[in-house]
Amino acid sequence: MSALRQQFAALALALTAGAALLCPTGAAAAEATLMSAQITRDEPGERPGLFVRASYEFDLPQPLIDALHRGIPLYFQHEFTLTKGRWYWTDKTVAESRFNIRLSFDPLTRRYRVSYNGLSLNFDTFEQALPLIKNIRRWRVADHGIVGDPSDFNAEVSFRLDVSKLPKPMQVTSGDSDDWTLTSGANRVDIPAEAANTEPED
Repeated sequence: MSALRQQFAALALALTAGAALLCPTGAAAAEATLMSAQITRDEPGERPGLFVRASYEFDLPQPLIDALHRGIPLYFQHEFTLTKGRWYWTDKTVAESRFNIRLSFDPLTRRYRVSYNGLSLNFDTFEQALPLIKNIRRWRVADHGIVGDPSDFNAEVSFRLDVSKLPKPMQVTSGDSDDWTLTSGANRVDIPAEAANTEPED
């Protein structure tokens, strides 16, 4: 009888361990933290408009790094939204812009490639490629003159992994696991006085 009890205890322990593997504890979604953001006017030689610079900090979840090393490209998206407050209705969106970045890895050359706006840059290490994804500079987001009184407007930036660009099986997985999620959420950015339209109205 003692041997039978020992076998039963061993079986119960094995079942408990198996359940733990099948139902892992939920991990917190990876968060991209906005470190700094600024809206500026165009500089000499640039097309007139409003420009954004933003910097984020994050650790890419290990499952995404593993997928990248298997040859699956990852797509990231910077987003900008400018709205104008209306006391009689919901805020009006007056400008939206998205900046897409593709990160890929070539298993043959063991090099990383960052692509955006038809341009591509190659890097020897993952650490060298990551800053081009975390930081964006001189990003034109709106036409000049679109902002009147800055206090009437609200500007927000955000950053996320675009899971819609992942292969379909991985999209299903991403819906059930925070390991496949990376987002900053919306962050408000101050609109400087220099961004205002100072030209007199007709």
